[in-house]
Amino acid sequence: MNLTQHPGMPRRPRVRSRVLLASLAAAASLTGQVVAMAPAASAHGPGPSGPKPAPAAQQKLNPPDKDKDRDHGGNADDDGEDWGKEKDKDKKKPPLVVHGLQQFTSDNTFIPPAGVTSVFVQAWGAGGGGGGGGGGSRGRVEARAYNGGNGGGGGAGGFTWCAIQVKPQTAYGVDVGDGGDGGAGGAAGTMGGPGSTGSSGTAGTASSLTRSSDSTLLLNATGGAGGGGGGGGGLVDGANGAGGPGGTGWCSTGGVNLNGGNGSSNGTGGVAPDGIVGLPPNTVVGGNGGERGAGGESARPGGPGKDGGNGYVVIYW
Repeated sequence: MNLTQHPGMPRRPRVRSRVLLASLAAAASLTGQVVAMAPAASAHGPGPSGPKPAPAAQQKLNPPDKDKDRDHGGNADDDGEDWGKEKDKDKKKPPLVVHGLQQFTSDNTFIPPAGVTSVFVQAWGAGGGGGGGGGGSRGRVEARAYNGGNGGGGGAGGFTWCAIQVKPQTAYGVDVGDGGDGGAGGAAGTMGGPGSTGSSGTAGTASSLTRSSDSTLLLNATGGAGGGGGGGGGLVDGANGAGGPGGTGWCSTGGVNLNGGNGSSNGTGGVAPDGIVGLPPNTVVGGNGGERGAGGESARPGGPGKDGGNGYVVIYW
């Protein structure tokens, strides 16, 4: 057997051995790096040559200072759970907000609840009364007998709506206006005589808010005027009474101020201004005027005017 014909055959295993040894050495070197890095990752902070941990990991590595928890007023246990629960409880607690509404249909006192420093007020004055109708004239000849005039309608109360600064637990006087009285109807005429003029209605009074401590007027809604009485029938039909003008509104802080509706000479009372809240029935409006009395051999007296509606006040916060 000629050994010189195959010089490379014995060397191949050695080359493979060297490659295997080099691979094992590289793997050992890499394994050594991993092992060397492992303690740095598990320590409270990264080593000088190690990578920085993520923020979440840093929080896990550095637990909260128990003494700092106690500085917040909580009686923290070992985990600081009491303070955390107290914070969650405070977050869930709703803010203290006081809301309310009071309505007034007669004179009274308003006392703001604790914590209330300003209120909204809507106030309406009372309506004026309608005028009485005039009486008809009386005569034997129908063509010479004439009717009386209709009473004029009363004006509606004025209106104010504004915000007022108030002091909690302090008294404020609320005055609610009284509706005006309707006028009496005029008497019918005697034989051959004219009928009487009806009486005028009276004005409604104001609704207001006053600070009781120093009697300072804060707002005022005046009442509507009364309607005029209808004229008595005579040689001609009596004239209708004049309608009463509506009231006015005023507030010390400005706000919205509206006049009440005017009464008409045909006997219709004035209408109330609108606010945010609805008015109770028959409040604030002017009273209708009384009907005229018919003339003739059976002459009639004039009808009485209607009373005006009372005022109304609403306070809300």
